[in-house]
Amino acid sequence: MKSIYHQALGEEFHRLHPEMQKKYGLTSKQNLMMLGQGRMTEIRGAHPLLRPLFQIGIKDHLVFGERGKDVPFTLENYVYTDEKGRETVSWIRRFFFPYSIRGFDAAMRYDEDKQCIVDDLGKSGNVQTELNLHVTSEGGLYMDSKAVNIYGSLVVNAPQTSVYEHYDEEEEAYRVHVHVEHPLFGTLLMYEGAVHTEFLPMTYNNIPERGVIE
Repeated sequence: MKSIYHQALGEEFHRLHPEMQKKYGLTSKQNLMMLGQGRMTEIRGAHPLLRPLFQIGIKDHLVFGERGKDVPFTLENYVYTDEKGRETVSWIRRFFFPYSIRGFDAAMRYDEDKQCIVDDLGKSGNVQTELNLHVTSEGGLYMDSKAVNIYGSLVVNAPQTSVYEHYDEEEEAYRVHVHVEHPLFGTLLMYEGAVHTEFLPMTYNNIPERGVIE
């Protein structure tokens, strides 16, 4: 059984660094989850006057207005079969600011008709992006959004998201860089840092249901 990322990349998947293959090759058949812990060197983006508008996305774990440096971070990845029988990978991100904990959650799956990864954002999944995947020369993974839908409708001039991740052998950690940019308002959110990851046994009892992740 191939992972959703292996399906999207095809033979290019084998050009990934071995540790990247281990992470992005995980399937529900292996009954493992990934727990990542680290720090984001910097979280920035969006004019301070715009950040209060992000309050509407906090409850849905879609977006947040806090910014800072050296921010503690956790990531949980669960690979499971959703209610429609589709192989799905949950991305549960937590950012630990001095006075608040913020979430940025998603659930990814491979769409055979569209031949790409579809990323349902937030706890509700009402915002959806389609992602292109590329393997870089150093065996890293680059993902960028090519379409954004809200409640099933295509959004014109929507924010564009790019994600770059590679494995740092010296640090024995995954290094990640995420950039969300709007064509009119510029950078809305950017964060980068290092994440140390371990693979743990998974049972159906510890798979969080969409919409109830705290």
